[in-house]
Amino acid sequence: MFGIHRTLLKLVILTLVAACAAVAQEPTATPVIKPESDSAIKSLSAKQLFGDADSYITRVYAEFNKQKLAFDPKIEARTKQEQKDLALKYAVALAERKSLTNDDAYYLGMLYHLAGNADEALRVIHRYLDGKPSGANAQVARAVVVLYSTRQNLLPDAEQAVADYAKNEPKDLREWFGMETLIADAFDKAKDYSSSLRHAQEMLKVAKLVASAKTVNTFQRDDLLFKAASYIANAYVKADKKADAIATISDLRHLALTMPSGRLLRFANLRLWELDRTVDQLAIFNETSPAPAALPELVAVQWIDQSPVKLSNLRGHVVLLDFWAPWCGPCRYTLPKLQRWHETYKEKGLVILGLTNYSGDIRGKAATPTEELAYLRSFKKENHLPYGVVVADSSANDLNYGVFSIPMSFLIDRRGNVRYIAMGAGDAELANLGKMIEQVMNEESEKTPATVTAARTQ
Repeated sequence: MFGIHRTLLKLVILTLVAACAAVAQEPTATPVIKPESDSAIKSLSAKQLFGDADSYITRVYAEFNKQKLAFDPKIEARTKQEQKDLALKYAVALAERKSLTNDDAYYLGMLYHLAGNADEALRVIHRYLDGKPSGANAQVARAVVVLYSTRQNLLPDAEQAVADYAKNEPKDLREWFGMETLIADAFDKAKDYSSSLRHAQEMLKVAKLVASAKTVNTFQRDDLLFKAASYIANAYVKADKKADAIATISDLRHLALTMPSGRLLRFANLRLWELDRTVDQLAIFNETSPAPAALPELVAVQWIDQSPVKLSNLRGHVVLLDFWAPWCGPCRYTLPKLQRWHETYKEKGLVILGLTNYSGDIRGKAATPTEELAYLRSFKKENHLPYGVVVADSSANDLNYGVFSIPMSFLIDRRGNVRYIAMGAGDAELANLGKMIEQVMNEESEKTPATVTAARTQ
């Protein structure tokens, strides 16, 4: 479950130099943090009791760190059990009080949740939600209902809870995604594939919201999108609707090109191949959008033999972004082809940009950015690379384009559509890239030849 009651388990592994003796010791049986006394418990509010139990693990490990105790799995297991025992003790004491407010019911339910008492947690949280609460606590409570309802096969309850979550604020999109995932899984196990499909489609809707919000990194975004599309495809396959499954993954491939993300396209290609090995995986690259999405602009600290330029200013050109590094053997294999494509199409408006990052070393030896830049200039000259090189001091470009390995190349047509993503230096892949370059170069330009010439590599 994504983030249900995120207790931060700061399990810091300390250096063993000062703690070697502690590693060999058995964990002490005496808790480091003592729970509140019975008399103190009576004076604490429901919120305070929950806060004390909720923060127990964090406080224990902070104390262990002060004592310079090394991490031990036995200590971890014991501490988690202590938290459960403490939460149950507080829950029993709180439940015995004669009058509880609706907010008290929330904290009581969350104490049962911490204690791992699913039945009582679900019963009390339902009581709390019957009071029509709003706000963050109500949203957390709905997530708890989904968690335990799916475990107990109370799927109508889970569906109602997630529907209410979707209607209310605040929403944690990844929490919402996790709730839909639990329900889709539960219906799949029940062999109710139409219901599983419905919630898998909600997963994809939420994953796209996550992507639009840009609140997670590229790899996390791709994982959510691929997981959701895979759930949809699996539901279609189990319902004997293979064509719909293929269409779902084909849509994901289109999305990967639009974003763009080489990593997501790779995932989708593999899934499509699993579904049907006879599908023409190259057909998608012949499809274009009349209004393509704006591509991420390039991040650079240095431009070698190329005036700084924005991709948005290269409309009317065919652009090839080649992600590479001088230490990469397969990258070097592609260089002669890049040289040939540049010479063949430069007068027709092809702009090739080689994208690389400072790595901190040259041939295995530590190097400063200044030394690396000099090396890149020398490498470019010695290997007769006629196109510009873009140098970044971070992985920003790789993340923006979903680059998970190099070499990887993105072919962008004159309208700004990503038309091909070449992954690796295989002969077949490079041959396909060459064919796509020729095809895209022959398509109608949106700008005059003079404009193309003005923006070419300096």
